[in-house]
Amino acid sequence: EIGTNGNDDGAATVRVLVAIPTFRRPDGLRRLLTAIAAMETQADIRVLVADNEGADGAGMALVSTLASSYRFPIEAIAVPERGLSSVRNAMVAHARKDRALDYLAMIDDDEWPTRTWIDDLVAMQKATGAGIVGGPNLPVFAPGAPGWAAHCPLFVSDDMADGIVDIVWGTCNLLLHRSAFAHSDSNLFDPLFNRSGGEDVDAFMRLKAAGLRFAWSRSAVVWDDIPLSRTSLGWITKRAFRIGNSNMLVQLRWKYGRYGRLLAFPYALAAVAANLALLVLFSLSPKRRLTYYCRLVRSLGKLAFLTGRRSFEYG
Repeated sequence: EIGTNGNDDGAATVRVLVAIPTFRRPDGLRRLLTAIAAMETQADIRVLVADNEGADGAGMALVSTLASSYRFPIEAIAVPERGLSSVRNAMVAHARKDRALDYLAMIDDDEWPTRTWIDDLVAMQKATGAGIVGGPNLPVFAPGAPGWAAHCPLFVSDDMADGIVDIVWGTCNLLLHRSAFAHSDSNLFDPLFNRSGGEDVDAFMRLKAAGLRFAWSRSAVVWDDIPLSRTSLGWITKRAFRIGNSNMLVQLRWKYGRYGRLLAFPYALAAVAANLALLVLFSLSPKRRLTYYCRLVRSLGKLAFLTGRRSFEYG
């Protein structure tokens, strides 16, 4: 049974495990670890790096080099089974071993936080009692990135008010109260999503169905490195298609019910038609054209899943 939402009171120092999945990004990981070490925080911080490259991974080597002089206790674990769910489940399993742990925070190896990131997330959790707290993920584009990239919906962070929200959508800036992860030994993230992504949304839908609440902290910002390779039409098309494809699997589980495919198919067809029409209608508006292009490709990804095609971006 999944635990109830957390309502910890008092001013005692909280223990937070900051968990980082990594795969062949030693430079990004080093930047992130430097930023974590510079945080202004009252929390008892522990850092975990989960290297999905395995025991010989660059992340394992970097942590070995930094550990003796790092500001916070830090360790690395090897996760040889490739995939997003595998590495995140390994982080959760590690967190469950620490019975004194209050929170598990997650951030990706191509990001870095603001100085008050952890304290802002914890403050929002304490204020709301939510089991899961998220925050903005703001893009930092590489020099030479095209101007339209700033308007691409794939790079635009959710913009929600502080406080309780319906749900959050990603693990790249996340705080889990122990009530959201310490309830059992089962996988929080379904391995079926290992190579496709969407494991985060599926997990959040499961937590929501179990009664966990979500909150948002606008001040708990992380910055996301966007290399030039991601500011191309080809990359955006591939990512949007994959998101739509994996989201349809999530929706079949949590939205459409017993006759899911029969119900979802006409909606997917209608979405393709509507977004194609809107793309044509707003073809002279660069910002709207890009928005409806991404929506059209996501709709095609959903339709593809319904016709038996899965899209795998990872592994």
